[in-house]
Amino acid sequence: MSRFRLEPDRSPVSAHQQAVLPLSYYEQLAEAGALYDFLQTNMHERFDADPAFRADMLRILLDRSQVVLPEVEWELLSELSTALEVFFTAVEQCHSKHRESL
Repeated sequence: MSRFRLEPDRSPVSAHQQAVLPLSYYEQLAEAGALYDFLQTNMHERFDADPAFRADMLRILLDRSQVVLPEVEWELLSELSTALEVFFTAVEQCHSKHRESL
């Protein structure tokens, strides 16, 4: 029995099927070590404005880049920090409401 995984904005594909798909232009740039620079110089506006595109590019950078990119790690840590701030704010509001109801 094959296992399937969902890719964002794609149909489910098995791991074996994924392995035979051709590399995208972005994946080729990532493997060559040029994707992050390309995004910053040529696609900066879209990278900042389109969350789905940004997530896809960060995933490609993590999966395909042959080198560690501190900039990508910084981007991901920044997003994690923002998400945690929202989470902690929501938790604090819940705790405050609970304390008020006691």
